[in-house]
Amino acid sequence: MGLNNCCFCIPLRTGVTTIAVISSAFYVAILIWLITGRNVVYSFPQSELSAALGVFWTSVSVVGVYAVSSLFGVIGGITQNRNMVNIFKYLYVIMATLILVSSLGIWIAMMVKKSSIVTGCEDYLTTEMSKTSSSTSYYSPVTLPNGTNKVHQDECEAATKQLLIVSGVIILIGNFVQVYFASTINAYACRLKSSGGRSAQHHKLRDMDDFPETSKMAVY
Repeated sequence: MGLNNCCFCIPLRTGVTTIAVISSAFYVAILIWLITGRNVVYSFPQSELSAALGVFWTSVSVVGVYAVSSLFGVIGGITQNRNMVNIFKYLYVIMATLILVSSLGIWIAMMVKKSSIVTGCEDYLTTEMSKTSSSTSYYSPVTLPNGTNKVHQDECEAATKQLLIVSGVIILIGNFVQVYFASTINAYACRLKSSGGRSAQHHKLRDMDDFPETSKMAVY
């Protein structure tokens, strides 16, 4: 059964337009941030500059495409233009899929490399302490037989565990919202497709979106 509303109470047309507005604002902000911060890329060593520029301009291109598609979604939602909504739908689904796969992959990699993360954290804290501490320090942390610092080990293990839990929750909620929004956009695109693009059905569809309760009462 298809979706009839977004978030249970918002008409599909309004919901999709709102999603498109949020998406366009997000991607335009990222695009501006990338362009204004491009000098950081040009500061890379000459041996790495070509690869860095390739990644940078690829990112700019991808973000630019999604920013334009989101603007299509805004215009398509307002004017009920089926082609624009379909463009927005396809690219949004692709992005949601990429985010789902990449975020889960990164989280699984963090789980697998948990011990390496803890070790890196310990090394960082040990280095920072050696810089701030002097030979006159009155406090000497307990050092384990393997050379690690007991205090640092406990702190890093707790921090890594908390990081994995928080990131897992964020990934779960974030991907659920993305998939739900993609389903909402797809439902609206299907509704536009079912209208057939004819003028009478176009107006009927608009009325159903704006006044869903009135449309249901009219059936009876």
